[in-house]
Amino acid sequence: MRLNVNNYRRILNEKQLSDGEIIKATGLAKRTYEWILDNGPAECETLERIADAVGCTIGEIVRPDYEGFSENMIEWVKDGERATLSLSQRRTISRVKRLAVQYPEQCQILKENIDGSLYAHIPVNWIKIGPLKRVSDEQREISRNNMLALHSKRGVTTDN
Repeated sequence: MRLNVNNYRRILNEKQLSDGEIIKATGLAKRTYEWILDNGPAECETLERIADAVGCTIGEIVRPDYEGFSENMIEWVKDGERATLSLSQRRTISRVKRLAVQYPEQCQILKENIDGSLYAHIPVNWIKIGPLKRVSDEQREISRNNMLALHSKRGVTTDN
């Protein structure tokens, strides 16, 4: 994630906070803090510490990592329980939004950007990486027939 330095500075001014106070409250090294201000990128957890120290939400101080690109990213710390998502793919964004409604304690949307991209947190154990299942035409037809039989048993009609 990237720090939106302009928004961050505006919020600091409004709350009359200094860089020194934020460094002390976050426990960040001065050099690390200055590097983030100069360059922008930082881990989500670091930006959350900064947001907590300032007294704002993380969504108020972040900006898209990709700025015009169409990347989807997943970030998590080894042995961590929470992953951070940066999404631009519409179907994945829709799925995360539904999950946030269904599981608000586990899936939190941090920021929805003007371009439609989204930042969110999900549990790491929701992430699965695996190949697609390959099936033959015969297996596909058997599955189709089984599904049609199940639907007819339930009284559901399908249009082919």
